[in-house]
Amino acid sequence: MPFPVSVAHSMVNSGIAQNPPTAPGDFDGLRVAIFGCATGIGRAVAEAFVAVGAQVAMADIDPSIEATAQSVGAASFHVGDIGTLDQPGRMVAEAAQALSGLDCLVNVAGIQIVGMVADTSPAAWDRLMAVNLRGPFLTCQAALPWLEQSSRGAVVNTASIAAQRGGPGGAAYAASKGGLQTFSGTLAVEWAPKGITVNTVCPGYVDTGFNAPGIALMGGQEKLEELVRQTVRLGRQATPKDIAPAYVFLASSGARYLTGKSIVIDGGIYP
Repeated sequence: MPFPVSVAHSMVNSGIAQNPPTAPGDFDGLRVAIFGCATGIGRAVAEAFVAVGAQVAMADIDPSIEATAQSVGAASFHVGDIGTLDQPGRMVAEAAQALSGLDCLVNVAGIQIVGMVADTSPAAWDRLMAVNLRGPFLTCQAALPWLEQSSRGAVVNTASIAAQRGGPGGAAYAASKGGLQTFSGTLAVEWAPKGITVNTVCPGYVDTGFNAPGIALMGGQEKLEELVRQTVRLGRQATPKDIAPAYVFLASSGARYLTGKSIVIDGGIYP
């Protein structure tokens, strides 16, 4: 559902607008569709794009996306389940129509299901793969006709450091993110002749509610904080705003020669 442009511009968060992420290139009028942005990293990414002048369409399964989009200053919002067969394509089409085209597709939507392999049901596995892996496949597929028409076509998918190395209880999640990372690399090869870049952001520990299942599995917040102190060289979790600038850079004119890469933002876990 689109917002009037005048209303959307008036709703830009003033703090972010005064301190936009540093990224080369002119974002004025850049048309960006972001999936999975009602909260957390996705919301921070939307805020960062709006702050540099992009026109943003926000999509999420959470009905609160309407209020979030108004608060962020997005041009439109779209409600749907990326884990279905038909709704990803429908939402891409709606976003492209609302923005009169599409220059950049950002996939942040994901779910986290934890449990040892022996205890993970096929239904849980299938649902996680539908959201985390098949959903981005379908949004990319649906976005291609619009991205081909852009002189700055770009896709930024969201994997995880779990794509590099999984841990006990995280097999399904790690498999989905590893799959998304390799899918993105393959897509980069296929779409390079079309002038479309495809890259992946791999966050480490980020302080959002998304990680609640994993924190519970490891024994609670204190256990998480101890693990962070032991493994993260910068000594803290990231905030969503620590992660968001990478997405803006990957959509910028300064990143047009960068494709098929994974940008790991983990505070120095893996040197």
